[in-house]
Amino acid sequence: PKPAPWVDPRTRAAEVSAVAMAEQYFPISELSTYQARWMIRARITMMGQLRSFSSKRDGGEQRVFEVHVLDESGVEISASFFGGMADKYFPLLQQGKCYTFSRGAVRIANRQYNRCPHRYQIVFDRDALIEEAADVEKIETVKFSFSDLHAVQSKAAPCTVDLVGVVTNFKSLFAFTSKEGKELVKREITIADDTATSMVVAIWGERAKQEDKVFEGQPVVCLKGVGIREWNGGKSGSLMEAGVMKLRPSNMPEAQRLEKWWAQHGKSTSFTSLSLSISQEGLMDLRTLQAKELPCTVELCGVVVGFKPPFSFTSQAGKELVKREITLADDTAMSMMVTLWGDRAQQPDAIFDNHTLVSIKGVIVKEWNGGRSGSLTENGNLTFQPSTPEAQRIRDWWTQGGSSQSLTALSQDAGAGGGGAGVARSPAKASTVAEMRKAADQVSSQPEVYSIVSRLSFVQTRKQGESQPLYYMACQESKPGTSFPCNKRVGEDGFCAACNRAGRAVPRLNLRCKFSDFGDSAWMTTFNEAAQRVLDASAEETQALEAGAGGREALEASIRRRYFQEPLQVTVRARLESYNGELRSSTTCVDARPVNRGAHGRIMLKSISEMLAREPVAAF
Repeated sequence: PKPAPWVDPRTRAAEVSAVAMAEQYFPISELSTYQARWMIRARITMMGQLRSFSSKRDGGEQRVFEVHVLDESGVEISASFFGGMADKYFPLLQQGKCYTFSRGAVRIANRQYNRCPHRYQIVFDRDALIEEAADVEKIETVKFSFSDLHAVQSKAAPCTVDLVGVVTNFKSLFAFTSKEGKELVKREITIADDTATSMVVAIWGERAKQEDKVFEGQPVVCLKGVGIREWNGGKSGSLMEAGVMKLRPSNMPEAQRLEKWWAQHGKSTSFTSLSLSISQEGLMDLRTLQAKELPCTVELCGVVVGFKPPFSFTSQAGKELVKREITLADDTAMSMMVTLWGDRAQQPDAIFDNHTLVSIKGVIVKEWNGGRSGSLTENGNLTFQPSTPEAQRIRDWWTQGGSSQSLTALSQDAGAGGGGAGVARSPAKASTVAEMRKAADQVSSQPEVYSIVSRLSFVQTRKQGESQPLYYMACQESKPGTSFPCNKRVGEDGFCAACNRAGRAVPRLNLRCKFSDFGDSAWMTTFNEAAQRVLDASAEETQALEAGAGGREALEASIRRRYFQEPLQVTVRARLESYNGELRSSTTCVDARPVNRGAHGRIMLKSISEMLAREPVAAF
């Protein structure tokens, strides 16, 4: 037999040492709650920002950051550092480097916040031990778990995914100042894949600042850590700060497959876009707008057939706002409500009187309260008595008979906004509780609105003996591109999955209320605005009462004192909702106000008169 080839003893010793060292590390693929003591050697593939949140235990401020780590087993897991461990290790750890990790707790992954596919996650909140290790070439620098865009379409948002696609389009660099005063830079790219689906993804900072030529020529791009959210009726993505972007990747089978597809068929493919555009669509009549897919931004021209007084209020973000609702009609014999803001809303009533003609550019139209309504954007334009041919046509229609026509309203007016002289849809159907319940059981695909006079008879504060939460903490960070708050529920650490950050949060009421009249009762979901009127207390006051000396008992006692007190004019929306794949009717209290006793008394007298006319009182 041939003698074995000579091997330098030092090389052999190094190999034996490496094997022995590798064996002392526990593979991430085998981590579970059954292992109490372990040590892993892994590379940080993604590292989030250090965030602060208020602890529910003691009310103090806590710090947290998250990393994704990958080892030789090719499996990735999420690890979160809390409190003192976050302060200690955040400045020491670097994305892309290898470390050994030990003295952490393995827990079942919280799918609401955890973006890794691993069933478990690691928490380092005390006594953690992390030490830098020599680089291990076998551990990849990034691990992609790609989802195709067709699959993203059916995923519940918000969620986080890895994507690979062809850059079919890109926008110029856009710099702006956030409401928090932070200077930001972003660029939007459109990617498509071989499922014939495309989506817009926003990239930020240095990635966005790359030259345009980097994105030219339809390159393939791999993106790790793309937050998906619903936006303008569709879905769009945003690459997280700790995410990874690789343009024109080499030696990646998925990218090579897409390059080949694009060259052979992709260029001529018609794509289904997950992201809906709200770009200005030009002048549009209201009949066309009735069938338009929402949301959209349009230019309108019409006669002001109704308007409400200016209405001042404080937003949930603490900002003082003023709005006015006007109702426009055009020569299609249709009308729609449009909200004006700020200085435009505060103009004298006389400007809107006498059926003035207006042209409004930059109106974003959305579904609202079962109908359609518009809101003039900050960058929009409002022109009185325009002289365009379209304006003259509408003016002629109004003076030659349009003023006496019956108008079909696109907007459903729930009565909010301070009342006034606005033209609205036909009012909510006045009903008793029994009539409302019977009608709600027969509701079709279109929501129905009812008005009932009733009293609060019960609030569900307990279920099966356990206290029920009466409010939740809602994110108050502004939605991108709007001044409206996010309002999504935040986690215990104050982190909002929809905004992908921990920011300002306030309590919002969410009650299950029982309303009763003389003949029947009905349970209804009652959200924040209506709930505050029902309890005659704000969400902040409710939270403070529960946190006070009397605790939960004081809060429940305060609620009980509201039972069967003043009569309320309750506006109820009934609609079909899917529950476990089954359609069923759902009733929601959308507004509740003290009854106008004079007006209600006149309605009751009229009803009595009608009954007497049908059934004369017998003479004795």
